[in-house]
Amino acid sequence: MTHLQEKAKDIVHSVEHPVEAAKALEREAELGRSARTPLIALTGVTLIVSVLLAIMLAIVMTLYFVYGGH
Repeated sequence: MTHLQEKAKDIVHSVEHPVEAAKALEREAELGRSARTPLIALTGVTLIVSVLLAIMLAIVMTLYFVYGGH
């Protein structure tokens, strides 16, 4: 039961302090000893690619409508 309480406290702390949680995940991924390391790395890459795709899509759509797209 105390294990579940500790997990709940950890989740609440992560939600309250997202920057600290991100830094902790970064340290965990750098060490590479956790089973979550591939998931952490894959999530980071997916977020970066998604942001770049959104920026490119915004630029392309803007140019399309500015230059008379039908």
